[in-house]
Amino acid sequence: MKLSRLAHMMCWLGAAVSSWSVPYYLVQSIGPVGCESKATGINDAGMVVGNYELPDGTYRTFVWQNGVVTPLGTPPQAINARGMAINANGQVAGYIDTASGPQVALWSNLPSPVILGNGYAMAINANGDLAGMRIGPDGSGSGFVTQNGAETSLGQPAGGDWSKATGLNGAGDASGTAMTSDGAMRAFSVVNGTTTVLAGFGGANSYANGINDAGLVAGSAQLAGGAMRAVIWSGIAPTILGSLGGMNSYAYAVNSNGSVVGYGDLAGDGGTAAFVFEGGALYDLNLRISGDSGWRLLEAMAINASGQIVGRGLFEGVEQAFLLTPITPLAAADAVEPADVPEPRTLLLMGAALMSLLVLRGVPKH
Repeated sequence: MKLSRLAHMMCWLGAAVSSWSVPYYLVQSIGPVGCESKATGINDAGMVVGNYELPDGTYRTFVWQNGVVTPLGTPPQAINARGMAINANGQVAGYIDTASGPQVALWSNLPSPVILGNGYAMAINANGDLAGMRIGPDGSGSGFVTQNGAETSLGQPAGGDWSKATGLNGAGDASGTAMTSDGAMRAFSVVNGTTTVLAGFGGANSYANGINDAGLVAGSAQLAGGAMRAVIWSGIAPTILGSLGGMNSYAYAVNSNGSVVGYGDLAGDGGTAAFVFEGGALYDLNLRISGDSGWRLLEAMAINASGQIVGRGLFEGVEQAFLLTPITPLAAADAVEPADVPEPRTLLLMGAALMSLLVLRGVPKH
């Protein structure tokens, strides 16, 4: 009888070890109920900005904080409204689409945004400074930044007729992408007022997105064979972050700790997956949440200093904005292609101790 009980206990323990999956993040839906949505920015207090689609196909902006979704006001001339970034004070930068073209929009504790001329706002820092793109009368684009209300055009760093600033840090340094005279795209940064076209990785194109306070720039660069790779620039030189097994990967944002988020193609016909690059390793975020969550995380757009991540995914087949909150440190052994079921050492040790106890106390001696 005692041996039989021991055998049953060992079977139970084995099943528990093989089925226990430790999630590294808590995942939750944060968009307006009943609407498809996407999160685009998060501040260090955990306030999230994103956009949602109305039944008529137009888009509006929302802010999420502590479980409460607040739709932001939209001026009557707007066809669409899109929030792109949120700063420490809860100010939201973005743009509205109108019949006469896009307009820079700044939501600053007001029911509707302040409209700041033609173009797009893509980033905002704690001082309320903006980065984005202005559109000229001829349709050309030119990146810009503001400081204390004064605007500076970034011109055409790569020699073409189009540029856009997409990242801005607390010091007012910017990152962005500019067109060359032959139509290729090149990443650039503006640090201490000096504009630099960043080095590529053998291919024609590169794109810069976020920039942190240390001057690290997240983006993507094309390899000589044509594939795109998520990269981080420290100074001019890029470092490849890797891929998720498919052809391409792209980085969108980098936080104060140097953690990077984006998305990549999976191998074969697996589609895309959101990733985080942390501690020198790349992780598929779908393998770092509970396996029965109902989520498929497609794209990570922003990350704050606490490691909270926002983006776009499918929840039970419907496109939704998501928020990931870290609950367990990432394990380097699970990088790039993590095991579906990690084996928690604490459980294994507990199981070994339990089996030893059962053996010592329950098995007859001879």
